[in-house]
Amino acid sequence: MTHIWRMAAVVAVLSLGTLGAGGAFAETPAERAQRNYELLRSGAKSVRDLSDTERRELATLEQLMRDGNSVDRRTPRQRCIDEEVAREGKKPSELAMRVIDLKCSQR
Repeated sequence: MTHIWRMAAVVAVLSLGTLGAGGAFAETPAERAQRNYELLRSGAKSVRDLSDTERRELATLEQLMRDGNSVDRRTPRQRCIDEEVAREGKKPSELAMRVIDLKCSQR
């Protein structure tokens, strides 16, 4: 099951969810693909019930599951921070962390 969540994370990276009413996040494509995958497996839904968009999302999820790619769940900002900290070679000072934070804040 964790493998499915990893693949769903990749689908989320491929397309971002939009804001719904009241400022709350709507269901992301990754969440929708995961939900549809589970509904199809349980028999509660058939492929005919899916929209073209949902079929593409599900196909992406299934392809990623078959490929077995490992997924980096870090945000681009967190990847930037991790790279900059590693570049320091030691534990960065508070000032260095503030500079890194500023440098990576636009990602």
